[in-house]
Parts: sequence; C-alpha cells; structure tokens
Amino acid sequence: MFAQQVIAEPLRIQEVKHEPVTPKPGEPVVVTAALKAGASNVKIRIQSIPPGNYVRKSDPAYEKDWIELPMHDDGKDGDAKANDGFYTIRIPVNYQKHRWLIRYRITATDEKGQGYVLPAADDTCPNFAWWCDAGPASWVGARQPGKTSPLTFPTDFLNTLQSIHLVARAEDVASSQWDGNAHKQKKFGTLVYRGVVYDHVQFSNRGQGSAHISGKNKWGLKFNTGHDVPFVDHDGKPFPAESGSLNLNPGGSTPYLPVLRGITGLDEVLSMRAYLLAGVPSPVSTWIQWRVVTGPDEVSLKNQYEGDLWGVYVAMGDMKPKMLAENKLPDGLTVSIQSGIKHTPREMMDAGKVWEKFINELRSNPKEDWCRKNLDLKAYYNFHAMNRLLGNVDLRPDGNHGYYRHPDGHWSPIPWDNDMMFVPRHHQPGHIDAMVCLNHPNIALEYRNRAREILDLFAGDASEKGGQVGQMAYDLSSALTPKGYAVDWPRLDEAVWNRHPRSNQKDTYFLNPAGADHFGGPWKRTLETNDFAGFRKYVIDFCTDSRPGKKYAPNDGDQRGYGWGYLAHEARDDKIPVKPDVTRDPTMMRFTASKFISPVNHQQAMLEWRVGRVGQKGWYELADHWRSEVASSMEIIIPPDVLKIKGEYRVRARWRDNTGRCSHWSNPFVVMVP
Repeated sequence: MFAQQVIAEPLRIQEVKHEPVTPKPGEPVVVTAALKAGASNVKIRIQSIPPGNYVRKSDPAYEKDWIELPMHDDGKDGDAKANDGFYTIRIPVNYQKHRWLIRYRITATDEKGQGYVLPAADDTCPNFAWWCDAGPASWVGARQPGKTSPLTFPTDFLNTLQSIHLVARAEDVASSQWDGNAHKQKKFGTLVYRGVVYDHVQFSNRGQGSAHISGKNKWGLKFNTGHDVPFVDHDGKPFPAESGSLNLNPGGSTPYLPVLRGITGLDEVLSMRAYLLAGVPSPVSTWIQWRVVTGPDEVSLKNQYEGDLWGVYVAMGDMKPKMLAENKLPDGLTVSIQSGIKHTPREMMDAGKVWEKFINELRSNPKEDWCRKNLDLKAYYNFHAMNRLLGNVDLRPDGNHGYYRHPDGHWSPIPWDNDMMFVPRHHQPGHIDAMVCLNHPNIALEYRNRAREILDLFAGDASEKGGQVGQMAYDLSSALTPKGYAVDWPRLDEAVWNRHPRSNQKDTYFLNPAGADHFGGPWKRTLETNDFAGFRKYVIDFCTDSRPGKKYAPNDGDQRGYGWGYLAHEARDDKIPVKPDVTRDPTMMRFTASKFISPVNHQQAMLEWRVGRVGQKGWYELADHWRSEVASSMEIIIPPDVLKIKGEYRVRARWRDNTGRCSHWSNPFVVMVP
C-alpha cells in the first residue's frame, strides 16, 4: 500500500516544521520554528485554500488572505521546553479539512529590532504548507456510462498505487491540456507527493505534433530550485536522485495510431527498464495515479468524469545524467535530438560547440577509428538491439532520442518517447545517426555478438519466473493488477478516459481485434484475452520465439514473435562457433563445456562463462552476476561466494573464435541454492 505518514526531521536554526506532516481532518497541527537567539514578536501567518479556490502566488489574493496568530516559547500547549528558542503554536483542529491546502509563514523581530520572515527572501518558495488528506474516496466508473456495468474501485484498492496531487485553477488546467494556443505555457499549481507539499510548481502540456490530439495528454512538471522531489517507483524504490522536474505520459500508446490502447504504459515502462537493464542510459520510469484538484468535490455522484481522479500516468525522469542509471552517471553533457541541450556539466563552457562537432562528424560517414573514439559502442549495440526486439518503429535520426556524453568523450544514445512500441510494421526509419558505425565490418560483428546475447539472455524465456522478458512483464504489471481485488488499474483508466468528454478517440480501449496502418503497411493486432493480461501476453509473445512455422521477415505485419525475429535476422552469422553444452561435476561447482567446433574451420580463441540470477523479482539473467573466461581449458570452477545467496542461478558458456565471433550461449545449467 502507498498510504504513508511522513515523519518530520529534527530542526536546525532558522528552520520550521509542522507535525504531523500530513494531518487528517480534525487533527491538530503543531508548528515549531527554531529561531536565532534574541527573537521576539514571533507569529505565524496562515492562508487556508479550500478545494476549488486555488490561489496562485501571482494573484492579488495571495498577499491579502492571511490570518496572524502568536507563537510561544513557554513550554506549554505543545511547546516542548520554555525559553529554548523553539517557538510553537498548536493550530486549531477546525483548520484541518479534507483536501484543503494550508500555507503559512513565520514572522519575527531579531535582537536589533529588524523584522524578518521565514521562508527567507532568497527561498524560491515564499511559504511553507501542508495538505490535509483523509485518503482517497471510493470511485465508481464504467467503460460506457449507461451501457456497461459500473465498476467500484474501493479506497483500499486506490491505495495500492502511489498518487500525485496537483492543486490548481480549473481554467489553468483546461487551457494547459486542451488549448493549442497555450502549448507549453507555464501555469502555477501545488504538488502533493507522499503527503509533502511542493508549492508554486509549474506545469504545462508536453509533446510535439501529438500534444493536444488525444484528450488524455502529456504533462510537464517543473519544481522550484532547491525543492527537488524524492520520487520512488511503484515498488517504493527511490529514483536515482531527487528530481527537479517530472514528465507524465498518458500511457495509452501514440494518439496517432492508438492500436495498443489499454496497455496502460506497460509498453513504455518495460521498454525503458529493458534499455536500462541492457546498459543504455535511460530515464527512470514508473506509474502513478494522477489526481488534479480543481473543484470542491473529490468525486461526483452524478458524473464520473468530474472530480480529482485522472487515472494512471507513466511518470518519467528527465535526461539529466543523475537520472539515467541505477547509480548516478558521471556529470556529462546530455542533448535531446529535438529540443537541444538538456544538461551541461559545470566546467563545460562550450557545450553547443561540443555537440555540433560531434553530430556533424557523426553525419559525415566517419571511419571506424572515429567511431571507437567517440561512441560508447557497447551502449549503442544494446540500444539498437533493443529497438529491434521492442519494435521501436517511431525512432528516427531527427527524433525520439538523445545523447549522453561521458567525461571521457564517448557518446551514448538515450531512448525517449516510447509510445509507439511493439509494432510489427516499419514506420519511421527505426534507427538513429549512430547506426553509421555498423557500416564497419568489425563493429558490425561485435553488434551481432551482443544481439545474439540479448536473444539468449533476455528474449529466450517467456515464463513468469524465468528471469527474462516474460518475468519483467509480470514483475512490472503486478503494480497495475494488485492481488485480492476484482478490479485493476487498466480498467480504472479505461473507465476514466474511454468515453471522457475530452477524449478525441472514444471507445478505443481493449478493442479486439484492432487495426492500424503504419507507413510500412496495415496490420491487425489481436489479443488472446480482451484485458490487460492479453496485452501482457502480446508484449511477451512479440519479444520471444512464439510464431508457429518460425518464418520471420522485417515488416511482415505479424505480431507473433516479430521483435525476436527481427533481432534474430540482424544477429545471424553462419560463421559463428557451434553452441556448446554444459555439464557439472556432481561433487563440486566444476563445470565443463563441450569442445569447440567451427563450421568454417576458424580457430578457438576463448571460452566465456557466466552466471545469471533468476527466479526472484528484479533478478534478470541479462544482468551480469558473474563472468569469466579461459583460453586453454573447457572447465571452470565457480567461486563459492558467487552462489551464496538463496535462489536460482543459471550457468552458461559460449565459445569465441579467432575472428572475434561468439557462439550463442549454451542452454543454462540450473543451480538451486536453498
């Protein structure tokens, strides 16, 4: 459950806190200010904002509607100790009303008789605040009101997915989301996340050509400097760093061709997680329930489309290096191919020139040596291979990606805008400028090696606990289909948006079959079951060898195993060594591979060994748990500490010949550690 009470931290001098951080209706709040010695005439100024009457800091009412109350340092009525410099006030319970925003400031006079205010004048947020919250109200909605049976989404279900509240004026929200003349214009509102208020944030619509055509559109959130937000994902895992901004995507597949409407962002979140797992710098991604408070009523009993609940959105970090990996990447230049520089390292004074030099040289048919000196080839191999496997057909040299420049001068691609994935037709080119490196035979050989490795270690097992793409799909989708409920989040999102008055593509959720006409030609998408489980299976089948007859071709329009087939097509090399078999000495952790065989009489160069962990949530075989290689033996003894944690491990081997070609990885030898 994501209902959480945030605990205030101890105060430092000139700091202020309130407890509880997120009060419930009718609960008293104690505000404490730690002030410098000699402070006097200490007061709190309070501004109460009822739902539906939001006050921007630019509104005249912002500086007018404050109530002033005295604070005390006498050891009474909530004050812990007299004359310790900690001034306190217990705010009456009548201030605590559900969905009310309470802003406050502290005023005082210093020992020199000068008045001052907290927050200080240099703080980017001119007030403190809390949000009173009784928890989400049960919600009832139907796919087609009046035609299909309504579903009830109870409060305990709504607590299974973390929420973000935006408190704002209704006209600002409407113009931002649905008025093309207000595209990307910054509006002011208040964000509430995990009970903490982030006041006076900026929000806007995002996107390029598709920004306003869906109804359920993209959002961009920008937080005040010095007030970054410590987001966590749907499993409670912290983002790699606190965020100065956040992107919200509707999660309904591209509005141009909504053939996957109902997938509820699984296409985007799984894709970003797969890129990241493979070693590509990728924005963190997760799901949230989005609540927009613009009116007095949280839920309308007469109209399911009115109220706070806006359904499920994909929350995604930005292109700053600190957000592009499990651990922070070194501070480097990041650039969006469409919108330009996103982050500049502190010491870099000529970022524009650095970028222009790189992209111009990349587009000038560079030699192999240049590619090796300027591209992070391993990251590019992973990026390109995943594009094929995941059906990233909207990718193009001038859009939907970026680049990260490591301080050592190597550039890596960054995936972006993954809302047209898992499509078995060509559309845009499906590649980026860096693909030019594959024109060099030695680099192309290395790419094919990695492509086969991804096929073996990520696209070879469709099962729920197999440590590959099947498990990733199940691991992720569990956030949207919590156990013990008759409803799920995809059905809630369908009820919110399928017939929403603002939706321009009505009745497109869970259509089965559904047709689309991409640039590469028309095709038909079918689901085994007409629900989210059907979409999950669609994604898994797309990425694994699931096609009867095993005949694959790029752009063939057949969803079954299309991504697997496309990547296998690019990975094919008839000169690679034969895949070995692996056996184990039953008395110890000694493993033996079958002998080297080359179909073209190449020579043995190296035997590679690896151990992958599977069987537990978050354990994926593509992540290297342990690797080693030997040049003159067919055996390996795996160190005991490699297998010391309880779980399932897969031991594999592959041969590399003297031309650098690698075989497929062997079938796994499974080791169970009790």
